[in-house]
Amino acid sequence: MNADAVVTRTGVPVAVVEQLPMGFLVTSPCGNPRTIRSGTPLGSIDVVVDPGHGGEPDPGAVGANGLSESEINLRVSRELASILTERGFSVALTRTADYTSPLAVRAAFADHVGAEMMISIHHNAPTANLTSTPGTEVFIQHADPDSRRLGELAYGFVFDALSEFDGMTWSSAPDAGAIEVLNTRGMDAYGMLRTPATVTVLVELAYISHWPEAELMTSSRYVEITAEALADAAVAYLETEETGRGYVATPRVFNPQRGVSGSVCEDPLLD
Repeated sequence: MNADAVVTRTGVPVAVVEQLPMGFLVTSPCGNPRTIRSGTPLGSIDVVVDPGHGGEPDPGAVGANGLSESEINLRVSRELASILTERGFSVALTRTADYTSPLAVRAAFADHVGAEMMISIHHNAPTANLTSTPGTEVFIQHADPDSRRLGELAYGFVFDALSEFDGMTWSSAPDAGAIEVLNTRGMDAYGMLRTPATVTVLVELAYISHWPEAELMTSSRYVEITAEALADAAVAYLETEETGRGYVATPRVFNPQRGVSGSVCEDPLLD
């Protein structure tokens, strides 16, 4: 059988480099060539869902309640994948458990499987201004109209969904919305937007550094409502000409720290 990607027997999605007589040559989550004996082919993929961060070297931000960003990113991602699958779309996660995978490997995975889009899920820090409305931010690829449309849809659906939580105090940057974030060289600041050819958005759903929001994130309702909103955005992008809202015309300029490198990455068990 031919496959661009498979899920290993331990539940790890990997890109297939070559099919072998007794298995597959694949690219591991750390970007290493590995041989596995068997795997479940993923087939054609509509949406890649990327749970940001992962593993001991890269937990992301940590809330005052001890919740790690990598953990809540994965919860929302799993729920989003489940909803989209129920709606008839083919979905692949870039990670399925708490392990590390460098940005370049995850971006290459989306390109390798020929996905229609990738949604990278994150939670924000440090806390910005306190407001009465959600501070959702969706980072979009520079000068890419498709990424902009997906980003506007994601922003609108998520903002409206989170607004249903009554009595919340939120954190928000003054320019929150669907926005380009460029480094001082004029390129996409974030590797998950700069690297893939796949239409990609990076969603900062809410502020894990803000205690009330971090507490909200521990509820199943939060996971369900944010995943449902992102699923609605993905379906609207794929099946309609609908546009969203929240585009910020002036890019933000920011030079983030480099992501986790392969040198500190330890592959999970594959076979």
